[in-house]
Amino acid sequence: GLGEFSFKNAKKHPRLILDYMEKNGYSYKIHNYKHRYPACWRCKTELVWKVAEEWYIAMDKPSQILNSKSQIPNKSKIQNSKNKTLRQRMMEVAKKIKWMPEFGLDRELDWLKNMHDWLISKKNRYWGLSLPIYECKKCGHFTVIGSKEELKEKAFQGWEKFEGYSPHKPYIDEVKIKCERCKAIVSRIDDVGNPWLDAGIVAYSTITENNQGEPLYKIDREKWRKWFPADFITESFPGQFKNWFYSLIAMSTVLENTNPFRRVLGFATLLGEDGRPMHKSWGNAIEFNEGADKIGVDVMRWMYARQNPAENMLFGYKKADEVRRQFYLMLWNVYNFFVEYANLDKFQILNSKSQINSKLQISNLSNILDKWILSRFAWLVDFVEKSLKNFDARSSALEIERFVSDLSTWYIRRSRERVWVNSNNDDDKQAFYSTMYFILVNLSIILSPFLPFLSEEIYTNLTGGESVHLEFWPHFAKASRVKSLFYDKRLEEEMIIARKIVEAGHAKRKEMKVKTRFPLREISLSIEEKTINLPSSIWQIILQELNVKNIIVNKKYRYPKKEVKVSEEELQKEGELRELLRKIQAERKNLGLKPTDEIILKIPKKFIEFIDEIKIKTRVKKIIFDEKIEVLKN
Repeated sequence: GLGEFSFKNAKKHPRLILDYMEKNGYSYKIHNYKHRYPACWRCKTELVWKVAEEWYIAMDKPSQILNSKSQIPNKSKIQNSKNKTLRQRMMEVAKKIKWMPEFGLDRELDWLKNMHDWLISKKNRYWGLSLPIYECKKCGHFTVIGSKEELKEKAFQGWEKFEGYSPHKPYIDEVKIKCERCKAIVSRIDDVGNPWLDAGIVAYSTITENNQGEPLYKIDREKWRKWFPADFITESFPGQFKNWFYSLIAMSTVLENTNPFRRVLGFATLLGEDGRPMHKSWGNAIEFNEGADKIGVDVMRWMYARQNPAENMLFGYKKADEVRRQFYLMLWNVYNFFVEYANLDKFQILNSKSQINSKLQISNLSNILDKWILSRFAWLVDFVEKSLKNFDARSSALEIERFVSDLSTWYIRRSRERVWVNSNNDDDKQAFYSTMYFILVNLSIILSPFLPFLSEEIYTNLTGGESVHLEFWPHFAKASRVKSLFYDKRLEEEMIIARKIVEAGHAKRKEMKVKTRFPLREISLSIEEKTINLPSSIWQIILQELNVKNIIVNKKYRYPKKEVKVSEEELQKEGELRELLRKIQAERKNLGLKPTDEIILKIPKKFIEFIDEIKIKTRVKKIIFDEKIEVLKN
């Protein structure tokens, strides 16, 4: 018992303890302060710390030299560590491992430096590893049994009741042995083992021939070494430095004095999007099936892929909506745009994968936008492959996002005039569709580890192939064959400058309060680039995007060299035409019309000189001149 404290509730009678400490000189100072207090995670009952005798593995005793009869295989390695403690040896082993992020090593070493002996027992438990420790209550001597065979050899009674069962309660406790010192009959201790003992020994206890029979570590060391150490493990950082990582290192240090795994990818904690741990009682917990239904498993996977593993992840429906809107839907819209207009223009898709790569020849591409996006894509595939080889999913995901954004907001945006009724240049259409097809098929392949369902949909629909997950990684990422053909560093740098000019131009228009659909005779801009040497084809893209006839950058770079003369009347007519086309297309959308559907159009007579262009671009069956603008279904 605990004397005067026996049967007293520590929470209800704290003064008894405080008075005792003061009376016997055990307290320095007593004052109130607010702090976190342990409670049962299930029922929230406050807990009380109790002192109890437990079993430990010593961390600071020098390693014992194994005798000649020892069955430990790697005696020489361990003997080389003579006079080193288990703590010191584990720290040496931890340094052989590649930690991702790198601060993982510092955290593990910090734990190893400061931890006490390893507590391996748990009291008042039934389920769990039965510790093979037999302690004599008479003389205090204890024996640790190393195998079922050794237990059978030392069994004094009860073996027949245990035989045929796994070494767990209650069967294992039928077996009694004799104390090696006083010959008294000894029972196994009642404690069960810390579950991390089981987790740490897996590489030695569980690897068997075809998942059957005795552990290879015990019967065939050479075969076992083909599977050891593990190439890669991953787990949450916060608790595993002192749990799984620690137990793996401890077991492997004792048995082999080497690292049990080559690399470890650690990650931080998952929290609700409000920054708090997820709890049903707080209303921020999301059950997986519910989350998968509402969010979509591909979006959910992408949320994890793009997360910095070193930082806590905030998870919830709002965060999922952001990812869906900013990336997933953008990618789907790019794919949908290609499918819709490729069908309208009757683009012939090749289903042979061997033709997918061979069909596209850089020499056949004349449009600077095609060359640029292929250069971006060649670099992307190479980057993603290298990142994934380094277990860096986040960098891959972020670069894929940037590429899809470029594909959508720049390449397709500037290529809309190349498709369907907007263009009669069949060669240029073919180049655009071939480029898009090449990119979408290969993009689906590099996306497949991240978005297995969306990538499968894109790949199978475009190629007719069995599955994207049976495909090889794009060949040009390995041999740099296509990268050497497509990658153009200078072109990419030029396009970066062009987009900076465009950004400044849109800002200038916003400042002037003039919308982009109204053309300007000239615009003068300033950007930070000191030297601007752009080819004519890129200057043309800039002019088209800004809807301007002449441009001056940093007061010295003018395009075109010879000023384009245009009257105010011409600018006004062009602006009114663009505004009319915008209104017609918006009304077609409101009416739910397909791109192929024809319309009856009422417009003012002042647009008569643009009648042919209007008919082609808006699919007009009949035009009626009227003062007001109206779109009617045919």
